[in-house]
Amino acid sequence: MKWKFMQLVTILCFVVLMGSGAQGQSRMADALGAALDWDDLVKPSTVWASITDDTAAYDAYGSGRRQIGSFSAGERVEIVRDYNYQWYFVRSDGGKEGWVPVDKLAIPDDPETNMQELPPELAEDYVNMRGLISKTDQLVWVDIDRQLAHVFVGQEGSWSLVRTMLCSTGKNSSPTLRGVYEIAERGEWFFTERFGQGAENWVQYSGAYLFHSLPMDRQRTIVDYTLGKRSSAGCIRLSMEDSRWFYSFIKRGSTVFVY
Repeated sequence: MKWKFMQLVTILCFVVLMGSGAQGQSRMADALGAALDWDDLVKPSTVWASITDDTAAYDAYGSGRRQIGSFSAGERVEIVRDYNYQWYFVRSDGGKEGWVPVDKLAIPDDPETNMQELPPELAEDYVNMRGLISKTDQLVWVDIDRQLAHVFVGQEGSWSLVRTMLCSTGKNSSPTLRGVYEIAERGEWFFTERFGQGAENWVQYSGAYLFHSLPMDRQRTIVDYTLGKRSSAGCIRLSMEDSRWFYSFIKRGSTVFVY
């Protein structure tokens, strides 16, 4: 990865010498896209854990759950989502899935944040290459590896970046839900008794998974200023300023791509 980054820097310097302005930026995006493949440039942030003991897999985490399968000690599984840090919905390489208790999992430590931010032209090229569509003229890409949330405007094949925001996504023990979703409900404030915290400017993208401000106590005093590293209980945390902008700007039905 270090060699790839040095290659990226070399190309950037070369393109700057070639010219500035829109024409130079276009040449830069073309050169970078040719030099680096997307799988190397944008890494999936799947959380892989190991099954520590043979265990049943259940259809739910609550009372009345029933067994739908099993996992064997040593199996590698993807952690899809959690409930209260006690139960985890997991999926194996072979496609088996179900809820298992936390004491049957070995969850790795959180990885370091990738600090090499993509040039805007490459961020645009990436979402356009993915063929992402939206019901609105807006699109959101959350880059978990870099802990950045990008907002684009336009349409399929011609998305343009309008804002990049530093964020904090879920820890490995409470991962942010990955995939393609869309903006749903929103509100100015919420408070969760279970965690003893709340936040302002929440915007829902799937069930309990939200974009929101820095976390606050019941009196709306900020209790954690952490951004730029995995530190939330699964939601996508933004600064106060960015959360206000996102809350007022983003439209219901806009696609959210979390990767």
